[in-house]
Amino acid sequence: MEVMIRKVEIGFQMSKPYLFLSLNKLSLSIFLVLLESVVSSSGGTNSVVFVVYEHLIAIVVLSLLAFFLEKTKRPPMTFKILAYAFLLGLMQVSLCQMLLTMSLQFISSTYHSVALNLVPCITFVLALIFHQEKLMFWSMNGQAKILGLGISLGGALALLLWKGPVVVKVIRLDTSNGIIGWTLIIVALLVCGFGNILMKHVIQLYPAEISLTALVTIFGTMQAALIATIVVSSSSWKLHFSQGSVLLTLLLGGIVITGLSSYVETWAIHKRGPVFSASFNPLLVFFSFLLEAFVFGASIHLGSIIGAVLVIVGLYLILWAKSNDMEMKEMRINKDSMDVPLIQP
Repeated sequence: MEVMIRKVEIGFQMSKPYLFLSLNKLSLSIFLVLLESVVSSSGGTNSVVFVVYEHLIAIVVLSLLAFFLEKTKRPPMTFKILAYAFLLGLMQVSLCQMLLTMSLQFISSTYHSVALNLVPCITFVLALIFHQEKLMFWSMNGQAKILGLGISLGGALALLLWKGPVVVKVIRLDTSNGIIGWTLIIVALLVCGFGNILMKHVIQLYPAEISLTALVTIFGTMQAALIATIVVSSSSWKLHFSQGSVLLTLLLGGIVITGLSSYVETWAIHKRGPVFSASFNPLLVFFSFLLEAFVFGASIHLGSIIGAVLVIVGLYLILWAKSNDMEMKEMRINKDSMDVPLIQP
């Protein structure tokens, strides 16, 4: 019996990254669908105000996680780190999160989830531009990265320009609204890509990921509140809790998505690496399709299916090439360490 229990414990420990990341993507897909209903309904909650309230809750969650989990590993704070956190807050919360939330007023959460799978591709292109990534054009990995980028771009264009016939049963997307929504998403993804590159650099200077995320969230929420105060009327700050989904969406977004999700992603990257964590992103598309079609009764078009498949195939090609690059880098490091003589003069 003890042997059986021990095997179950070992199996659970091995499956934890798979289980937690899958639940993470399921929670995000549910949140996106709920958020779409909250911000797109007539008389619904203002999207800018919602981002402020959501991140106020996230500040509490992230601060508690940082206090208990990084109490001993948190390095001293400097003005340089504060300046970086302020800039990251502007990029990741005030711009990226606000634009992504506003886009749900114009396009479906399914399109939104597909677009989020383009973040690694955009980050890779920006990393090339800023010389943080090397591309060996004639190598197999280099060819896979280029092919992956091309396929993902083709999938994004298919989503934007072609609806196709109804396959499952009407995704709300007229041409004018679709263009506005995709414009907001494209700008948000570009900002998010810049933010990811900057975050990678800042984490090397301040290797306490949760504490840094909490600080970025604090600055971003302050900036978002200032923007909301300027552009939103005072009456829009009132949340309509008579709609039951508003409170549920707010708590889900603040506690689970912006709060606990950050810890799960950081934990998974620490356990299995960034490529493993990113490989679960396509589950977001899968769960969103299921929720849209079979729970909320929206129709699925052929263009959205083909576009989503192309984006996912392109993503996996890039991840496969990145994984090979990481393995080759580790092999070179191990070889160099073996070449060092045991007794040095």
